[in-house]
Amino acid sequence: MEYVQSILSNDDQAEIFRLFREHSLEKIDTYSDNQLISFKAVIHGKTVGYVVVNLFWGQLYVKYLIVYKEYRLRGIGSKLMQKACEFARENGCTIVFLRTFNFQAPFFYQKLGFKVNYIQKGFKKDISIYHLSMAL
Repeated sequence: MEYVQSILSNDDQAEIFRLFREHSLEKIDTYSDNQLISFKAVIHGKTVGYVVVNLFWGQLYVKYLIVYKEYRLRGIGSKLMQKACEFARENGCTIVFLRTFNFQAPFFYQKLGFKVNYIQKGFKKDISIYHLSMAL
């Protein structure tokens, strides 16, 4: 047997998801499809920010939130998160969860009502990952 390292191809990713879906259906009769959904903030035809989410086992996972630097501190990130939470409610989610680095936005999310579940330490340069969630 050999083990081969490579960059994950779209075909391999599809196969991995298929295998997880098959296993989940066999064990618990449900699965999460990992379909990414994005919401964009657009001002005068120009995209100024994104939030990317996916429904994950009946909850909403916030994968990415980013606002262009020149448009930050204008409430755009908060509005994008509001849209994501509305989407979560429309889809029957009761929890929204995410991860963010300590140099990114843990305090921003806490202002929105997210609670810190735990902080994962031990990365280079004193970087930590905050794991946060919020009940809807």
